[in-house]
Amino acid sequence: MLPLTSCIVRNFIYRSIRHVSSKYPRPHPRPYRRRLFEAALAPILPEGRQIYPTLVEPTNATQKGSEEYKDIELALVDHVRKWIQKGEFRVMGVCQFLPVNGRTLWLSKNQLRMQGVELRSYGNRIMRKIFEGTPLQSLNVLFVGTNCILFGREIESIRTIVMATRKLPWVIPLAITCDSRIISMDEAKELCTFPSFEDVRAETVGVLQRSLSDTVLSIGRPTHDLINILDCVRSTNENSRTDL
Repeated sequence: MLPLTSCIVRNFIYRSIRHVSSKYPRPHPRPYRRRLFEAALAPILPEGRQIYPTLVEPTNATQKGSEEYKDIELALVDHVRKWIQKGEFRVMGVCQFLPVNGRTLWLSKNQLRMQGVELRSYGNRIMRKIFEGTPLQSLNVLFVGTNCILFGREIESIRTIVMATRKLPWVIPLAITCDSRIISMDEAKELCTFPSFEDVRAETVGVLQRSLSDTVLSIGRPTHDLINILDCVRSTNENSRTDL
């Protein structure tokens, strides 16, 4: 009878041990001497105030970390700036970049490169940092979602960008920059109506020269009128003296 009872007890202990999860260890109380020591020092030591972290501090830390740029991002910003200066790109087109197949993307990139336009996508954070402290900083409101930039070296690239984006449904132009000036798409399309941008430049120079000559004439006319009036007054005074 005893061996049967001991076997049942062993099976029960074995099953109870097997069913205890190793994920939650059993709590072990502190030693007796430690509890006695703390009880003896309790009237002497002041009660420590426990400060629990709030949700604001982790949120602020996460936001601050997301706003700071990493070393690799700053290195990429420096590389892109040097690439723009070395390539002497005067025209940039900020576009919305929609999903597209990889083969189609590479084919379109090569076609644009043959026309003198480079299509690049570096990310919104990188482009904001590149335009920081420049007249193009107001373009930061356009960097939402996924964007790409079309770079051109000549002013004629404005026409190339406008005509090329009409054929690419996955590239939507938002604005175009020439040197440090921002041109809206309506103005860019209006410029494309001219046969050549040299005609626009010649017309602009003619308007400026015409306005300058008109300004000189308008400024010189009162001077000539004043001289004529003074001559008339002097001649009148001389005639009156001779009569006397």
